[in-house]
Amino acid sequence: MDTSTVQVFLVDDEPDVLEGLVWLLDSIKVPSRVFTSGEAFLRAVAHAHGPVCAVLDLRMPGMSGLELQKKLVDLGRDIPLFFLTAHGDVPAAVNAMQMGAVTFLQKPFNAQEFLDAINRILRQAADDYADRQRKAQFRQRLARLSAREIEILEAITKGFTSKEIARIYAISPKTVDVHRANVLRKMDVANAAELQRLVSDFGVPSGTKKAGP
Repeated sequence: MDTSTVQVFLVDDEPDVLEGLVWLLDSIKVPSRVFTSGEAFLRAVAHAHGPVCAVLDLRMPGMSGLELQKKLVDLGRDIPLFFLTAHGDVPAAVNAMQMGAVTFLQKPFNAQEFLDAINRILRQAADDYADRQRKAQFRQRLARLSAREIEILEAITKGFTSKEIARIYAISPKTVDVHRANVLRKMDVANAAELQRLVSDFGVPSGTKKAGP
């Protein structure tokens, strides 16, 4: 798991707080981008590529951290978050956790606690991005398959033998073997067990092309 490419976005309306967070991240060689408003942060996130995570102040003038979290959901940007909060905002921070935030810290916080939390969301951001990449690659490979090969793929993952598949689709076992070989090659797997693991992880989307009767 490589966390070196993860972008860390810091959002707080207090410049002194941002300066301190940047200094802490610099101490562990983690680059960051700072934003003093939610609007500026959202504009940057909309154009961000690669793995991203963010540290949000829970209460800010204009758009609050919770509102930012909801906006990210609306934009379809599922990125790991953690919140900085004042003592009286703990219930709101718990609510943010229920909506998917990784953690929250109360101000003033211990520097090591902050770095531990950052490391957690760095790892999650890297893992989430890797999963999305694997899913995109799976969808691309799936798109290479013909309608008949999709049916053969589904039959393979259900554990049917070539003879059983031949009977289901009224084709010869030799034809099934040709389709099976094409499916494994196009999906870039060595055997049926690897194919089953892929399909178990990502599934075949409903509405995927099917052969006609």
